[in-house]
Amino acid sequence: MDARIIALSIPFFFLLIGLEFAVLRKKADKRYILHDSISSLSCGVGQQMLGAFVHLLFPLIPYAFLYNNYRVTTLTPSVLTWTLLVLGVDLGYWAYHWASHRVNFLWAMHVVHHQSEEYNLTTALRQSWFTGLVSWVFYMPLALVGFPAEMFVVVYTLDIVYQFWIHTRAVGKLGPLEWIMNTPSHHRVHHGVDPQYIDKNYAGIFIIWDRLFGTFIKEEREPVYGIVGPLASWNPFWANVQPWVKLAQMSGATRRLRDKIWVWFAPPEWRPKDLGGPVTIPEVSRETQQKYRTPAPRIVNAYVVTGFILSSGATTALLEKSKSLHWVENLTIVALVMISLAVWSGLEEGRSWAVPLEVMKWIGAAALGAWFFRSHPYQLIGTVGVIAAAVGLTIWVLACRRPEAPRDDLTRPATT
Repeated sequence: MDARIIALSIPFFFLLIGLEFAVLRKKADKRYILHDSISSLSCGVGQQMLGAFVHLLFPLIPYAFLYNNYRVTTLTPSVLTWTLLVLGVDLGYWAYHWASHRVNFLWAMHVVHHQSEEYNLTTALRQSWFTGLVSWVFYMPLALVGFPAEMFVVVYTLDIVYQFWIHTRAVGKLGPLEWIMNTPSHHRVHHGVDPQYIDKNYAGIFIIWDRLFGTFIKEEREPVYGIVGPLASWNPFWANVQPWVKLAQMSGATRRLRDKIWVWFAPPEWRPKDLGGPVTIPEVSRETQQKYRTPAPRIVNAYVVTGFILSSGATTALLEKSKSLHWVENLTIVALVMISLAVWSGLEEGRSWAVPLEVMKWIGAAALGAWFFRSHPYQLIGTVGVIAAAVGLTIWVLACRRPEAPRDDLTRPATT
């Protein structure tokens, strides 16, 4: 994925999120839940930070290797080749997306994107930290055919960016466009846990693939959003790890060796016979759905929002400047931002470890800031400013301390 395009897209993403929020508020729709949105955005920030640090821009590296060594022909840029590549990338995405819903170890990565019980533009940025390690496989035929890597990166990135706008409830059905393109209506279905909507509408840009392969269904009523077994956490680290923990627990609990192995490759609804057999998807309704909620004081919410804005700026800067920084500087920035992601969820859920961890983070941030200003003409002013900001934010987060709530008290009924 082209990090430059993503970096340039981030301000545009947030502008559209603000517009959607305003539209929904005008309709008296208050399902933009702060903690849910921050959790989703944290998953996206984590994905970008980890990718920027390691510089493993899957699928570019394996794609370029196959193209340079094993392509059967060389296709030059033209209207026809660009059109064919757009269709080819989108078909590759459909195949990857379908497999991610039908193979457990792939679902363990992709499920992160479906964990939110709301559906808005922040959900689009809720991304797994591990998907890029395997999704590239589905695009490799394009390298063998002979589409240049430079063309592929552009089309692949645009295919992903296109899917941002379809994660909204503010747009209804779009008439004849619904026959060809993937739209918000089609993709709302994909995020539904209603039995009739499960595993439908895998499209990226074009819905024609679902119509062709028999996985299309139109939106008859607005879905209930989320996953069959709710995550019940705002923590982006747990969001990315918990699916793997569940698979490991199931593999360890079943008796037969064949089942222990098959757990990782079976469809998500499959269960070994000695663990109850296949799961039946329960009927759901928007009226009876109980959503995960964690009431928090306003001072905590204000701090979390401020921290997210600062970390978003750091993420954008790192995407643009990471190659010019020393790997130690890159690693330090990534570590500080990743700590922030954990702290936000801890503060929202009233975890006792959140405030001490945040204080340690600001000590590290002050040291990093002083390091960056070590040879700057305004070294003294810059260093004092960074330390003062860190001290101010430390005092703020200390004011966010509160008794840790029992785990069972963190979930309360919430209707839609």
